[in-house]
Amino acid sequence: MSKSLQSYLHRKHGLSEKRKALAAAALAQKIGYLRIDDLDDATMLEDLPVQSFSPHRIIRCKDQLLLIKAGVVEIWHTHHDYMVKELKAGVLFGDLNLLGQTMLGTKAIVGSQGARLAVMNAYTAKEWIRADPISILEKLGRRLAKVEVQHYRSSFQMSDSRVAALLLELAGERSTIHGFTHDELGEKIGVYRETMTNVLDAMKFDKLIKVGRRRLTILDKKALRELSEL
Repeated sequence: MSKSLQSYLHRKHGLSEKRKALAAAALAQKIGYLRIDDLDDATMLEDLPVQSFSPHRIIRCKDQLLLIKAGVVEIWHTHHDYMVKELKAGVLFGDLNLLGQTMLGTKAIVGSQGARLAVMNAYTAKEWIRADPISILEKLGRRLAKVEVQHYRSSFQMSDSRVAALLLELAGERSTIHGFTHDELGEKIGVYRETMTNVLDAMKFDKLIKVGRRRLTILDKKALRELSEL
């Protein structure tokens, strides 16, 4: 890489620590989200060939789905210096478009104790799909629908609509949400803590919600639902 390009990237593509934290939180939800326990039938995964990887080795992920059998794998952003998440035994990750898996500009690095990984290539993935198409389609279909909703909201909706949707999702059938700081709520939808605080304060003022210490109560679900659709 030329010095001029390095200078340009530093000026134009540098990330603040806060932006790194937001980006890491967003990537963490998209990479290594699937566990073997989530699958109805994981028999075929148990029979995959297993490879041992030495500590700190970069793992080739292209056209492969990998299952961690033992050890830890760290996911790092390829160009920016921050770690996205740690993956442990039972987690699936990789860059296999056939199964909707991508590394999104990150790399996988073996942890300090080494790791053992089961490896599935595209051919084996096709055999797996043929053996259990409905179950796999159900998993990937729900995920695709969720990603499409997230993409639309991040591209076209205002922050208050996105926050309303998040609160409804976290509450589910209940009316209370426990255990989240404003910072943690903001990371879930990629907004700054200050933005989250301002939106929640406005909702509180309009009596849509009640805010306590790490506790939030929804007072008007209908209004939040309508706001989430704007």
